[in-house]
Amino acid sequence: MTPFTQTCLLLLLLSWVGAEVFLQSQDASQVLNRRRRANSPFEEFRSGNMERECVEERCDREEAREIFENEEKTNEFWNVYFDGDACVSQPCINHGVCKDGIPGYTCFCRPGFQGHNCEIGKLCEKNNGDCEHFCNVEKNKVRCSCADGYYLGDDGKSCRSNEVFKCGAIKSKKSRSIYIYRQHENGTKNDNVNGTNSVFNNTAETNDYDESSSRIVNGEQCPPGECPWQALLMNEQDVGFCGGTILNEYFILTAAHCMNQSRSIFVILGEIDTKVNESREAIHEVAQVLTHKQYVRETYHNDIALIKLQKPIKFTPFILPACLPEADFAEKVLMREDYGMVSGFGRLREGGVQSTVLMRLSVPYISRAVCIESSKFKVTNRMFCAGYDEEEKDACQGDSGGPHVTRYKSTWFVTGVVSWGEGCARKGKYGIYTQVSKYIPWIRYVMKKF
Repeated sequence: MTPFTQTCLLLLLLSWVGAEVFLQSQDASQVLNRRRRANSPFEEFRSGNMERECVEERCDREEAREIFENEEKTNEFWNVYFDGDACVSQPCINHGVCKDGIPGYTCFCRPGFQGHNCEIGKLCEKNNGDCEHFCNVEKNKVRCSCADGYYLGDDGKSCRSNEVFKCGAIKSKKSRSIYIYRQHENGTKNDNVNGTNSVFNNTAETNDYDESSSRIVNGEQCPPGECPWQALLMNEQDVGFCGGTILNEYFILTAAHCMNQSRSIFVILGEIDTKVNESREAIHEVAQVLTHKQYVRETYHNDIALIKLQKPIKFTPFILPACLPEADFAEKVLMREDYGMVSGFGRLREGGVQSTVLMRLSVPYISRAVCIESSKFKVTNRMFCAGYDEEEKDACQGDSGGPHVTRYKSTWFVTGVVSWGEGCARKGKYGIYTQVSKYIPWIRYVMKKF
């Protein structure tokens, strides 16, 4: 090939390559032209811009915070921007409200529902599942049950009994059976039981709480048969010093701190007036006293004990047990009632004389926060407060160990044991009670074991 021919071929090849590499000016403009960036001139000196920071580019949370200048709005944007909006699929059912998060989402359920997607109905939260006594959920359905001595009615809700004298049932001719003042752990062995017989070798001990530890001021006299679970503990000098609650034919519930106040104890049931023999009383000797092994005298922690009688109680309209609740029922139903009732033969005022007649008083439940704030002493999670802030109405010295009961529908359940307080009916102070719901397994274990 001649040099002239080679030169021609080379020029032809270059013209073909150029057609592939170089574009016409119009075509080149279509490829290279781009939209101007938002705030492009001196962009680092300008305020944050959503389009520039998080649409044209990938932004971080700090940049998003600069744009919104508000933490709540930043979180709402970032939750969706980071991993998408998990609430788009509307995962919360039963009218729950979905809030997107990182990762996933949170459902805020309306009353009566729970679960990750509000899929579980809180069936017992609404009107106790329409159960007369206890409500439990099994396989997402309500299952009602009843207190000892009762059985479930044909409707699966009501509680019936064939017993003439059943727990928690007051037979009164009066339409009003309570004075209300209106103001504008699981035990498997006996590690937690201290047992003694009915004779005590220890005498009463004192501590900082003693001025008011034996805990009705300004109540009303309890008519015969309307506080039938009341027990009166008597010492060797035939003087009443503490109260108790009948639980069944053999056992009396009381306070542990009462057990060091006498060398010996006997129990009177059905008492209304200690100066009058009314022929309805029953006197029982004590077979055994069983105090909670972890009772702390200095703080009244675990201030609870059981007294076993030598002979069974013969129930009458004036001598009846209070029903023992299930723990959940006590805490979620009974203790959410407005009032409970206390009774006893204690002092009628702080430093005053002991009452000779059985007194009772309706006392409102007090929130735990207010309870703790009101006391200079520690209120443990096994105690609760009840009483009045301004009015001079309270349990007082001599009422200790006595019943705090709460009515649900037509049945009375034991909810507390009168334990301690700072004086009696002092302004801004409340009565402190041992919370029975915390000791249901212990109580049942002791009554079965002993």
